[in-house]
Amino acid sequence: MRSILFDELQQQDIEKLENHLGDICEASNLGGVFWLNLPPDLLTAEQVGHSDTCGPHRLAVVLEEDSMRIELLVRSAAGMRCTCIGYATASQREFALNFADRLLADLQLET
Repeated sequence: MRSILFDELQQQDIEKLENHLGDICEASNLGGVFWLNLPPDLLTAEQVGHSDTCGPHRLAVVLEEDSMRIELLVRSAAGMRCTCIGYATASQREFALNFADRLLADLQLET
């Protein structure tokens, strides 16, 4: 899996992240996993075409014991098998990295 990883985080930082992500992202049914929806202007033509049936398209933000990982597989909210699911484009990866940078800066976390 391609992902952006921030490791060696302190427990209090993980708690800050969990609280903040709960406010700004959609929590999944799995503990420590949050959904980061991609803005419509960053979707590929195929993802736009599947917005009604597969949207929203999103990335998983995963909190673990001492790390935060943003997976770079663009998923569909509606299912696991569709041609609109695939690895993030360059602009989608940049969005994910900018999101992570802002998150770390806003919460004043050190990695």
